[in-house]
Amino acid sequence: MLRSSIALMLVALLSVAAHAGDGSASPRRISLAEAMAIALHDNRRLKAVAFSTEAAGAEIGVARGALIPRLDANENFSYSDNPVQVFSDLLVQQDFNQSDFALSQLNHPGFLSNFGSQVRLSFPLFAGGRLIAAYRAAGFAADGARWQAIQARQGVEFAVVQAYYTAALAEQRMAVVDRALAAARAHLKRAQDLFGQGMVVNADVFRTRVLVGTFEQQRIQAESQLDISRANLAHELGDEDQEFAPLVPPTGLESSAAPLGALDALVARAVADRPEVKVADSRIRQAQQAVTVARADYLPTVEIAGVYENDSERLMRAGNNGALFMTGRLNLFNGLATQSKVDAARAELARARVLDEDLRRSMALEVETAYRTLAAARLGLEVARSDVAYAESALKTLEDRYGSGLAINVAVLDAQTTREETDMRLVAAQVDVAVDGAALDLATGADPQPTSGH
Repeated sequence: MLRSSIALMLVALLSVAAHAGDGSASPRRISLAEAMAIALHDNRRLKAVAFSTEAAGAEIGVARGALIPRLDANENFSYSDNPVQVFSDLLVQQDFNQSDFALSQLNHPGFLSNFGSQVRLSFPLFAGGRLIAAYRAAGFAADGARWQAIQARQGVEFAVVQAYYTAALAEQRMAVVDRALAAARAHLKRAQDLFGQGMVVNADVFRTRVLVGTFEQQRIQAESQLDISRANLAHELGDEDQEFAPLVPPTGLESSAAPLGALDALVARAVADRPEVKVADSRIRQAQQAVTVARADYLPTVEIAGVYENDSERLMRAGNNGALFMTGRLNLFNGLATQSKVDAARAELARARVLDEDLRRSMALEVETAYRTLAAARLGLEVARSDVAYAESALKTLEDRYGSGLAINVAVLDAQTTREETDMRLVAAQVDVAVDGAALDLATGADPQPTSGH
């Protein structure tokens, strides 16, 4: 009895392990809106961009620190019999006496230790505008990083739309191949029956078997593409441990009746709303501040500092002193290095402005390309729908005529192939409309929508 129970347990465990390892678990079906939410939370590119934004914000604090008073603590220790060093240390320790004036003591002092503790408070009174310009540049850089994060988010959203509908296309393509394969097998059985009745020749059966084999090969390829597309979708979502699949049928595969709108208006929207424009503007402002920083080398710098010092031989009885300093520095000649810095900064500013102009021109081209691509995809979708209707009607007619001996087998097989091709084109056209709609959203600076809303 015990052996039987153990055997049953082992069989059950092996069955569970085999079921877990055969990869037959159904994928998690999600809507496009759910896919977007998962990607915004888990996508690693967005996480990396978030850290970049955080780092850029922290740089503002670094630049701000140069504008406020600075407090430093220094500790120095010396142990020396250098006559000048010993004489100086005795003075700052406030422990100098009459015997220290003896010539032998002055010329050949013994080793003396000194612990020098110093607190220094300093503040830049004037730096030629260098510090405030650096602070402003850091602010512009942080602002640009925030817009880059928005740009990255929109890019990820579009990538999710592409991956989602690519997986939908692969799944629909699989369904089309399965439907065509089932129809071909049914026609093969019919041809075999007719051959058995002496109504058709054996070549009809052979030719139909070739078509069935063709569809079987297509199914193998379709299944492979389906696995790849689902893996890519999981990667874009940032969760490769989970298998995701679109809803069946996926939403957003039908074109909207809403008009596209005027192309000029869409271009104007892109120039106003695209985050790349904001990033380019931030870089121009940074370059302007860099010119100010370079020019600051022509001006003097003035700093004020207060120092408190404590000196002792054994960290017990100590001498104390304080001082107030004001220092100024003006470079008179540095081999024209300052002029070279200014020239380089001006060149970078000119470069940023040229790139900004090129960006705006490129945006207009991107919007026009996306606009015309979407318009063509919509027209292609209407043609594909008509073709499917024609192919379905033609196939039904030929199958009926073949059964009556009024049509040849090759015509039926060609009609089946045509029906499969038109079904494929219809699904691809639906996906093109959905993805191209998201591409137009991206080109105009709008967030890609879960369904095509153009």
